[in-house]
Amino acid sequence: MRSRASQEEGVALLVVMVLMGIMLTAGFALVATVDTQSSASRQQRTRDSAFNLAESALNAQIFVLARDWPGSRLAPGAPPPSPYPVCSPATGTTRCPDNAALIQGGSADLAAAGWQTRVYDNGAASAPNFYSDSIVTGQPAYDANGDNKVWVRAQGTVEGRARTLVALVGTEPKSESIPHAALIAGRFSVGNSAPNKEFIRSNGAMVAVRCTGPSDAVCLGADLSPPVNTEAKLYQNLANWVTGTTPTHGYPTTKTALSPDALAGLRARAIVDGTFYSGCPSAAQLTGKVVYVVSGNCSYTGNDQFNSAQSPGMLIIEQGSITFGGTTRFKGVVYVVNTNNATSTVFKTQGNAGVDGGILIDGPGQAEIGSSSEPHLKFDPNAFAAIESYGSAGVIQNTFRELRAG
Repeated sequence: MRSRASQEEGVALLVVMVLMGIMLTAGFALVATVDTQSSASRQQRTRDSAFNLAESALNAQIFVLARDWPGSRLAPGAPPPSPYPVCSPATGTTRCPDNAALIQGGSADLAAAGWQTRVYDNGAASAPNFYSDSIVTGQPAYDANGDNKVWVRAQGTVEGRARTLVALVGTEPKSESIPHAALIAGRFSVGNSAPNKEFIRSNGAMVAVRCTGPSDAVCLGADLSPPVNTEAKLYQNLANWVTGTTPTHGYPTTKTALSPDALAGLRARAIVDGTFYSGCPSAAQLTGKVVYVVSGNCSYTGNDQFNSAQSPGMLIIEQGSITFGGTTRFKGVVYVVNTNNATSTVFKTQGNAGVDGGILIDGPGQAEIGSSSEPHLKFDPNAFAAIESYGSAGVIQNTFRELRAG
């Protein structure tokens, strides 16, 4: 009989146990590796989600800026603008991105995600085109320096991981289509019918009225007080009164100087710039790129000079009239929308006052030009080139970057 020490029945069990230990060790190592890779993959996913959320918030804020540009309020006497708020999922204002739209269609990680956008002016003298929190965060939340550029800072946070993006955003002025005419009106009359006076110097630009011509006794060049007795007298001095072109009549009655969209764009610019008024502004407030008056019979009879030849403006009156007297001079375009289709005089000059640019009147409204020997209306094409609303907003090239990665 062999001894127990020399028996081999337990070898198989030992081998199995060793193999099982090796397999368990390998399994645990594999599980650890998979877990590490899953964790790394999850971290990368949340980082990507945070970046995508920040980018979406940035783009959404730029879209909002395109609709409501944070203007400079550089116009004389204008109140400071309303700063853009710090936007987040809880803000819920029209000047902020919509949270539901930002997270819609995104990953499940976004359900509890956070985001934030901020707007800053680029007015820092040390680095107007370079972003640094230490430089920029003290700037106003609107276009304080009036250069049509602001910084937008957007941050997305997913499961504690934040990604922060910045970009310098600019808006390009949008030129509006408008007739380059010295005068368009329902009717044109002069305040003094002296035969040799020059009332309008058109410099070759159009002078047109909507009335029908000689059979209409107060169409072109009528002296309303006292009234002209004959059609011959009415027209015999017209070539002296209007130089540089032959006035025409029969201009389309339904044709407006600006389209509704263009008018809305200029109205929006005036609101942004702080030059939008429900009634007549003061003389100090009449200077600006676009001054918009909803309603009023406005009169300025001092010696003010509104705008300049180098920086002309536009005065828009929806309903009402405008009178310039004394020695006032408006450099730019006067546009009476005449929404109530008034047939009376809606534009008038007296004394030595006048306009260097153009006068446009919709509907049957009348323009009365008089009464000194100085031309009261001098056409200036540069005044029309300055008629601009705010266009779309977009990222300025080479300014988009990430501040830091979470």
